[in-house]
Amino acid sequence: MVLVFSVGHISGAHFNPAVTIAFATCKRFPWKQVPPYILAQVLGSTLANGTLRLLFTGKLNHFLGTQPAGSDGQAFVFEFIITFYLMFIISGVATDNRAVSSNFFLLITC
Repeated sequence: MVLVFSVGHISGAHFNPAVTIAFATCKRFPWKQVPPYILAQVLGSTLANGTLRLLFTGKLNHFLGTQPAGSDGQAFVFEFIITFYLMFIISGVATDNRAVSSNFFLLITC
């Protein structure tokens, strides 16, 4: 949510392929630009993953920030819910002209 409010006006909040596909589906982004955006997003996430591998040493298979504590089903439901929240926020802030500006949001949170 912080990224949406801080750089959403610059990038259109295209932080992952789900956002790009959702915008294209809602006719707020041209379909012909979807493949290059997704390619850039996958490349960016791959480079970020490589950077984290270089920064964090130790057991590579045991990073608590990404390893689910429950079952696969619980992890899927939790991921579905938080992804829904993210998409809801991005759709409301980045695509609707009636949304509260990010400057106002920063003012009331300081």
